[in-house]
Amino acid sequence: MEETPRLALVGDASVLIDIADANEAVLALIAQHVARVVIPTPVLAELDNLDALKCAALGLEVVEPTLDQLREAAVPHPALSFADKVCLIVARDAGGTCWTNDGPLGDECHAIGVRRMRGLRPLIALVEAGVLALDVAVGTVDLISANNPYITPPIVAEFRRLAREADRRRIDEL
Repeated sequence: MEETPRLALVGDASVLIDIADANEAVLALIAQHVARVVIPTPVLAELDNLDALKCAALGLEVVEPTLDQLREAAVPHPALSFADKVCLIVARDAGGTCWTNDGPLGDECHAIGVRRMRGLRPLIALVEAGVLALDVAVGTVDLISANNPYITPPIVAEFRRLAREADRRRIDEL
């Protein structure tokens, strides 16, 4: 029987920076329990807090885009950086999911039919799976919010609500 391939989350720089700065161990948990975490090398180049060695230790997959993918990403786009375009193209070509909170990148994903996952969603899955304690998940998101003004109090409040619901579902299944 063939094994179903695991979901691939192709992370953009902002999501990876947010989580690595707040609690990099969460990246390893996501890679172990939620999905393969794929980081294209142009995205990795934007990260001060992660390098290829640390990615390997955390179970994150660093991938080198093909020459064709790099050429496509080099075409200017009014709202996307080169690294964002690479993230989108790698996700598209791998049949993966673009993991981002970025509005313009999310809009482009929708426009070309690439699945998108918002940055905090994997933490909710970890809480529901019982591998990340609710208080650790909330503390991680509080740190992300303190470091990133785009993760606003309403986003944090919605995360808390969804994480509590996930924790209740986990408890109810015991």
